[in-house]
Amino acid sequence: MKNECLLSKINEINTISNKYLAKKIKEEGLPILQNHILLFYILPEDGSALIFNEISNIWQISKSSLSDIINKYESQGIINKCVCVEDKRSVYISLKPEGIYIRHKLKNIEAEILDLMLSNFDKDEKQSFEDNINKALNNIKKML
Repeated sequence: MKNECLLSKINEINTISNKYLAKKIKEEGLPILQNHILLFYILPEDGSALIFNEISNIWQISKSSLSDIINKYESQGIINKCVCVEDKRSVYISLKPEGIYIRHKLKNIEAEILDLMLSNFDKDEKQSFEDNINKALNNIKKML
């Protein structure tokens, strides 16, 4: 296997995918920043809430940064923030209907990117590709 340029190719896939994603977010008029997409994948699709600290841990983002992001999307009516009555330190975050709509749009864009990227793959090749990407990701995580 030639691997002298493999990391460059992986990086190029990432770069092109990100450019396409940015273009589609703009075309769809989604009021979110590209680097905040993960928040819409972390929060449950059914609108149920997660605790603020849990989101911070999953996303591996500082609490102050997450607070700024949550406040931004709460003011836009996309996310709901609720302070727990029993424990004022616990804050629950959930997607409002507009946030759920954005999540669905993002999932559709992701599917579109994958369809374009894997258009010449048959079903077995697509599954093998995903399995191998997962293996590579698990292996590389062990380095940290």
